[in-house]
Amino acid sequence: MTVSPFEGFKHFSAMPASSLEKFSPLVEPAVVELWRAHGIGCTADGFLRLIDPAYYLTMIGEYLPRPDMIPVLATGMGDIVVAYSGKYRVLEFRYARATGGVGSSLARIGRRAADREYLEEFLDAKPYFEAMDTYGPLNSPDDIDYIFGYKLPLPAGGPEGVENLTRSRIFEHIALTVQLSGPIPFAG
Repeated sequence: MTVSPFEGFKHFSAMPASSLEKFSPLVEPAVVELWRAHGIGCTADGFLRLIDPAYYLTMIGEYLPRPDMIPVLATGMGDIVVAYSGKYRVLEFRYARATGGVGSSLARIGRRAADREYLEEFLDAKPYFEAMDTYGPLNSPDDIDYIFGYKLPLPAGGPEGVENLTRSRIFEHIALTVQLSGPIPFAG
């Protein structure tokens, strides 16, 4: 199946050749097509980011529930979509949980990335869009590692609401959340 390219994708850099070589055999061809077509960057006003799995494993690999998970997408709320055991799971660090995921293929994700209803339903994007309307989007090359994170992470008792969101680096926010609430429970 050919992948649907991301609508309105903002390209920031090419996917490193070393990442393509290492991870291409471990993910479905649709993801490899996205990496080759788009490289690293974002869509959906900065909410959905195509990321370098090697870089993310270096930065947050110790916080993933399983060492064989491969980060392929990140969200502007600090969640990570990982390839694991032939499926894609969403690690919602902001809630300290893993969801059932987005299925066994990302071939249609390009088409769906422009659909806010889809993003809100499957990736809980509504808080990002509310924060974007208040603080502006995180959609420039300088923003690739930044998210809207809760000042006090939700699992540690922080309140939800746009007034409690702040611009922060995804890696530090994930580390803080895991330190305060423990690792994401994951049964497989």
